Amino acid sequence: MAECDANYVRLTRLFPDMRVQDSRHFAIEVVAEDGAEVRIDIRERCPFTTMLSVHVSNGDDKPWVRWPELEVRVYHDVASAEVISFQRQRNFRYRYELPNDHMYQPDEKSQINRFLGELLSFCLANGRAVESISFNS
Repeated sequence: MAECDANYVRLTRLFPDMRVQDSRHFAIEVVAEDGAEVRIDIRERCPFTTMLSVHVSNGDDKPWVRWPELEVRVYHDVASAEVISFQRQRNFRYRYELPNDHMYQPDEKSQINRFLGELLSFCLANGRAVESISFNS
């Protein structure tokens, strides 16, 4: 849960106006001159939660590199953000026995949330906004 709480803080730093804006778009430099784009889109808003998708792309010139797609549920009342879908796979358990049918790691859910944290941290450290940002008060 600590990772999910930290992801909430990272998300609110990257996308402070997620309750009113529909998307946020970043460019990140991955290696040397190669770059990627991160797009955060709001899918659903409710009084206490927001559902969003995180999509990373590196353009059409590198079709062999495929970034994962994530869906994240943001819980505003408890200040937490949890990955609920990773590569169109859902309903991850907190613990898996080995072996299992899907070949998940024992801590698969934790690893996915950690991946989101690393991606958001990378965006905070190396990202730049593609479009102009306006903060509505």
